[in-house]
Amino acid sequence: MLRSRATIAFVMFCAVGCATSPMEGDADPAGPAPAVTERVAAMQTFKQATAVHAAAAMADPATRAQVLGELRSRGSVALRELPALIGAAGAEAGGDAVPEVWLREPAGGGDADQLLIAYAPAGNEHSWTAIPAYTLAGERVTLDPKHAPDVPVLVIETHGKLANQQGIAQANLALQRAGLQRVAGSPQLAPHVAAAPLAAAARWTTRLDSIHLNDDEEPWISGAAEIYAIVSGVVDGDNTANVQIVDMPYLDYDGTTYTPHQILVDWSTYAYQAANILLYEKDDSTSYQSLVEALITAIGAAGSLAGYPTVQAITDIANRIIAAMPSSWFANDDDYVDAYYTIQENVTYTGYAGASRNATVTLTPFLLQPN
Repeated sequence: MLRSRATIAFVMFCAVGCATSPMEGDADPAGPAPAVTERVAAMQTFKQATAVHAAAAMADPATRAQVLGELRSRGSVALRELPALIGAAGAEAGGDAVPEVWLREPAGGGDADQLLIAYAPAGNEHSWTAIPAYTLAGERVTLDPKHAPDVPVLVIETHGKLANQQGIAQANLALQRAGLQRVAGSPQLAPHVAAAPLAAAARWTTRLDSIHLNDDEEPWISGAAEIYAIVSGVVDGDNTANVQIVDMPYLDYDGTTYTPHQILVDWSTYAYQAANILLYEKDDSTSYQSLVEALITAIGAAGSLAGYPTVQAITDIANRIIAAMPSSWFANDDDYVDAYYTIQENVTYTGYAGASRNATVTLTPFLLQPN
């Protein structure tokens, strides 16, 4: 997981600070919404019940060997694909949850007979003092949130990579229906109008050839980061906003240079040759539905930004997105990673640092040819 520690100053038209959630136990004048509190409680109940059941199931050597083999070869695996771990614990995890499990092993693999079953607690990760876990004998133990144990740990997750993929797909569909996302090759979309078929013509795009992230101070129980980009610009002369959420599932850890060759911007969806790219890291309690509602309110409330100078409108859309991130709606909130303002079409950016210098990217023009 990734986090920018410095105060973030944007050099375009205004300065924007990233809001942070109160620590668990701190006073919050508004307090979390009841629905959010219930959702977080349901997730914790589900994870605990699943951990208890999984510990009992994994005490069987044959089950343990089979499940660990799956996790070692595939990484995160949906809980529904491991029926031995579900049993009576397969209860309610929340409407947007996709329960999954993953394996954290020390160097050399460790002793599988000492396997622990753990899950992340509720609240802001910086307030965590202990990670709840169970031994194969069913004993409840606590682990250090900053230092992983020297034995294997099977982690129960409800909002990891699989939930992230599902949430991003649903969020983009909601943005399209709200008239805030144009589909590549289609005419400008009005609310609730289906996209036209893709145009059979070559399209210029901006491709992410490499990316390196600097800062990672997350607890080990949170596992690899789930990074996503919010790409924004305008689609017409009235500065109507266009917002797209792009998953970056390969971008797991800081200190590593990734070379995904991933298309981030399809210029056929923008009216002008400039767009913004904001990088965020998704945390456990994120609701993409809440995120999209916040974006629609923040951008839609401003209408089309008609009358603004176009460059200012493009930047203002990005600033509204940053300000709209609903960090107060959940305790373990999405982390700002970095921002790139006014990325231009047909321009190469090599070793290009973002506004807070937490990410360094190489972006190149790429002509996407039809079949």
